[in-house]
Amino acid sequence: MKKFLLFAIFFHTLCTVMAVEDIRPYTFNQATMKFTLNNPKSQNKSGRLEHNYTKKYMQKAENTNKAEAKIKYYEKILKKYPDYMPALYELMFLYSANFQSQKVYDYATKLRELNTENILPKDMLADIIARSCVHMGRYSQAVKEFETITDPKIVKRNYLIVAQTYLKLNDNNNVIKYASKITEYDNNFYDATELMYIANYNLQNNKKAYEYTQILIKLKPDNPQNYIRAAQNCSDKILRLNYLYKAKNLLLNNPDIILYTVDNMIAKLEQPKIDNAYKRITDFVVKPDWSKIYINNSPDIDFYVENWSKRQDEFFNTANNCIRKYQGTNLVKCFEALNSSEDKKTQEIKDKLKEIQDAKKQKEQELILQRLILLQQQMNYNRYYYYQPYRYYHPYFFW
Repeated sequence: MKKFLLFAIFFHTLCTVMAVEDIRPYTFNQATMKFTLNNPKSQNKSGRLEHNYTKKYMQKAENTNKAEAKIKYYEKILKKYPDYMPALYELMFLYSANFQSQKVYDYATKLRELNTENILPKDMLADIIARSCVHMGRYSQAVKEFETITDPKIVKRNYLIVAQTYLKLNDNNNVIKYASKITEYDNNFYDATELMYIANYNLQNNKKAYEYTQILIKLKPDNPQNYIRAAQNCSDKILRLNYLYKAKNLLLNNPDIILYTVDNMIAKLEQPKIDNAYKRITDFVVKPDWSKIYINNSPDIDFYVENWSKRQDEFFNTANNCIRKYQGTNLVKCFEALNSSEDKKTQEIKDKLKEIQDAKKQKEQELILQRLILLQQQMNYNRYYYYQPYRYYHPYFFW
């Protein structure tokens, strides 16, 4: 009798478990990261109706390639069954493809609320919520979500984005903590090294920051920004100038507004050489001074490159040659010749700019004149047909 009773209890429990499995309308396959719709054999009538309705529109969504249509079908399901996880899941990824972060966040948090039986991986939802927060600028919330993830693969994959997020929060120590975990064999190694440089620079660890600039230069020798960074953290003035000139040579091949900054940094290192040499001169001569020669009047970067940036290099090159070769009276004469040459070049630039401005004004006047002529023609046309309506309506009488 006891054996029969135990068998009955076991059989009842087994049937209950099987019924639960059968009743659940869907399962999630972590290998394919997809929901699978189950056969509702043991479901009641309302369960079967839900299954038939949801299956119909899930299949329609799967059979179309248009994102708008997919969204329409999934939303149709949710209108009737707002807690239907497969539709919420698919919508979450559809909106992520369109970078609609708030929508992604809303669906992910809804899925988390419904995920009481851990149908979906918790770390996956935390990752999606965290990334949505990053895109929306909710950096504090993002790092809290990232820190809850325990899956080693996801954790490793997120080292860079977590470091970048901490940088947004000005938490440089945590930037270093996560960026340093990325090895040289990782595709994100350059970006990680860049973060290590920025964090150490922000912490005023100039020696460490300089070490990372050397890695950055090795990885991307054609990036002028890396040489500028090296110059900013280098204590040796000669080496600093070398870095700046390397950056400038690259920028001259592909002009960018950062060239203005580089030229200014170069001038601040080159001009003191002239100042020191000038102090030793006993005869009268006007000191060559680039800060007084340069006029910020360039209409565009190309004009600046040809008329000021390259000229700055010539100016300091000539001045350094004077200092290196001559002393006393000969140095005075060399400086005088340099000043005279620069005055002439400045006048030529002013004349060139005047020609450009005059040509621009002339073109503007020509455009105004063309508009006036067109306006006058339109007025004459309107006046002609206003006073001669018969001809306007019956032009064939005048053929």
